[in-house]
Amino acid sequence: MSDNTDLESRVAAAIRHYRAALDLAENLEREDACAQRALSSILLDLKRALRGEVAPHLNNSLFEIGSAAVARSDKTRDALVEATARLDSARLTLAALQQQLGYLPKVPRGADHMLG
Repeated sequence: MSDNTDLESRVAAAIRHYRAALDLAENLEREDACAQRALSSILLDLKRALRGEVAPHLNNSLFEIGSAAVARSDKTRDALVEATARLDSARLTLAALQQQLGYLPKVPRGADHMLG
């Protein structure tokens, strides 16, 4: 029975870890979508600048903003790739533990704060 309790505790911890990884991936997906919208917007402004439709003194600002938007997008994408890998690892761990235990114990959402 002690083995089952220990395994159940490990499964509960794996569930909390999976939830945290999922939350992080979802947040980064939203951030990535926001970064992509900002990048699309600045690209339109940069096209107008290249065609001479923007005041020349604004060109440098637009290019700086564009560069920052690209950097933000790259950083978010890199973080999303890492978060996705963590999520997949957490899913595989949870699946293996569930198979050993034979079921998934109920783990209230409020218990997620215990993740360390």
